[in-house]
Amino acid sequence: MENMNPESRMWFYGVKQPLNPAQKSELSAIMNEFVSSWKAHGSQLAAAFRIVFDQFLIIAVDETQQQATGCSIDKSIHLLQDFGNKHGIDFFNRMLIFVQFPEGFKSFSPNDLKSEIANGTLHGSSIVLNTQASTLGSSGDGTIKLEDSWAGKYL
Repeated sequence: MENMNPESRMWFYGVKQPLNPAQKSELSAIMNEFVSSWKAHGSQLAAAFRIVFDQFLIIAVDETQQQATGCSIDKSIHLLQDFGNKHGIDFFNRMLIFVQFPEGFKSFSPNDLKSEIANGTLHGSSIVLNTQASTLGSSGDGTIKLEDSWAGKYL
C-alpha cells in the first residue's frame, strides 16, 4: 500500500476491540485473495489493504487506473459483513472514536467520549485516528487532534 498513488481512494474500518491472532490471520488471507481478484466491470482494480494495530482495516484502490463501482464496493462490504457475522465483529460502527494512548488505541462511543472529556482524561489535543480521510494522501500519518475530527463537536 505504501507504493500506491496518494490519490488512491480509501476506506477505513475500525473495530471496537483488536482482532485476536487467529482472526487477524483469517482476515489477512481473505483480504489477500479479495484484493488480488477484485474487479469492477470486468477490469482488475489496483487495490491493496492493510491491517493496522490489529484493530483497523484500510482498503485502497488507485482509481486513476480503474474506478471502483457501486457493485465492486458492495462486494467488499459484504465480505466484511460475512466475516463480522462469523466472529461477532462490527466493522460498520461509524460512531466509534479511536483515541491513541501510550499502550495503543482505545475505542469510545460518543457518550463515553463525552464522559472522558468531562473528567479531563481527554481534551482537544488528544490524538485520534483520522477515520474521515477519503484518500491515502489526505490521511497523512493517519491521526489528527480530537478538536480537528468529526468528534470535536463533543468538546
